[in-house]
Amino acid sequence: MSNKEKVVRNKFFIKTTVLVALFLFFMPSVLNAQTIIKSFPDKVASRFSDYEIIGKNDLGLVVHFFGTNESELVTYDDKLKIANRRDLPFKGKAATLESFILLQNKILAFYTTNGENYQYFKLKILDEKLTIPNETILLDSMPLMSIGKGKAFYVKTSPDKSKILTFSMLKTKASYFIRFTILSDSIKILNRNLFSVPDAVNVSLKSIKINNQGNVIAVTGDENRNDEYNYDKYTILTFNRNTITIGEQVLQNQDYVFKNLITEVSTRRELVYIAACYKNLKNKNDIGILYQMIDLRTNTVLLNTKMPFNEEILQKSQTNEFKTWQDKATLVKPKRIIPRSDGGFVLVTEGEYKFTRAERINNNNFGYYNATPYMPAVRYIDQNHYYDIGVFSINSDGTLDWQTNMPKSQVSENDDGYYSSFAFLEANNVLKFLYNEDFYNIGNFVEYNVNPNGLIKRQSVMNSEKQNLVMVPLKGKQLDGRTIVIPSEQKRTLQFVLFQY
Repeated sequence: MSNKEKVVRNKFFIKTTVLVALFLFFMPSVLNAQTIIKSFPDKVASRFSDYEIIGKNDLGLVVHFFGTNESELVTYDDKLKIANRRDLPFKGKAATLESFILLQNKILAFYTTNGENYQYFKLKILDEKLTIPNETILLDSMPLMSIGKGKAFYVKTSPDKSKILTFSMLKTKASYFIRFTILSDSIKILNRNLFSVPDAVNVSLKSIKINNQGNVIAVTGDENRNDEYNYDKYTILTFNRNTITIGEQVLQNQDYVFKNLITEVSTRRELVYIAACYKNLKNKNDIGILYQMIDLRTNTVLLNTKMPFNEEILQKSQTNEFKTWQDKATLVKPKRIIPRSDGGFVLVTEGEYKFTRAERINNNNFGYYNATPYMPAVRYIDQNHYYDIGVFSINSDGTLDWQTNMPKSQVSENDDGYYSSFAFLEANNVLKFLYNEDFYNIGNFVEYNVNPNGLIKRQSVMNSEKQNLVMVPLKGKQLDGRTIVIPSEQKRTLQFVLFQY
């Protein structure tokens, strides 16, 4: 081979190598590839007014369809094809379905029945074929005179579903009570106890959680105001199952009022996190989010601090203009708490508000029903606004580690924001937020990714209009560490869309 041929060959080799390297660099990683599976579009039967995605276990994806006097469970396989369906016997006044819990290969169905003087709280255990057993487990009962017309029994689980919390709320003229029972996943009673709040005039339960160890936290609020910051006090009650002790802390200050409280328990530590919006009645610039961290082993407060908003923080939110940054601050609501492995936590917020607009309509029609011609009629339009998603990473000492903002603007009318807000997935330390971007016109379904350092990436997932989908993010359900299912609804035609990362 001549020297000239060698030079030409080397140039070709170098050029080819560079092109291959560039191709590999820009080629999407296989690990980040996304699988999207759609179920067959189904017309929802008229006897069902709503549905709920329960979750996934060995039976498949489990969805509950329900109406006034009808109830049905449907399971779907990994390709979202219907695997099984079963009409449930909880109909009419004879029995009222309360809740489902999915265990590995069975479903716990909690329901109530009324006797002559008592309401009974019961359980049936459905097997992998959705068989309704004849056997019934009686869990609790309460005199009908103590219940009135309200709901008596509620159910919650620990994050790993090893503990089940059933509870009831009772109110007298002097006190407010939360009676609760802790069960194992084999329906063995582990503990029974009672929270009480004295001098409870306008008290209501705002949150209750049980952690994997079976310790319980409940937060009640005293509602004594008429504006949106309608709580002037929160009472935080904790129960330690091992020591059989109850702790109580009161969140109150005569200068402060609160709203939008949320809580979360850690899966790795004996910690519970609390966040709520606050406002100083004497200083309009003192407005933001207050958060606490409580050790459930000792029932003690480890952290109690505020994250005040200011113009610098809120200027990152570009999707809506208000006269003052304080007005914008009142719209920021805590939506989710994600505990960090080091004891800190990540707080997710969203800007949200709703208002009713009156619109005059000139009615020029004469007729029998129009006694006053040219009298303007009024039409009321409910507008729903959902704005930016904010993410704040908080260290265990309460200091701010990092903050990021994800702009979005969702405006709709007379739908109660049904197609707005976002679905959430936590996958491999990355937080994913999926939402409709102007679904009325564009049909773009978008995803924000936030990594552990607070860096964000925005990308389009699909064009839902071209896919003939109208996504409902708020009804989405994370199934495992890399899968989320989100329904699509239009004209009572329902589809489920599964995203796998």
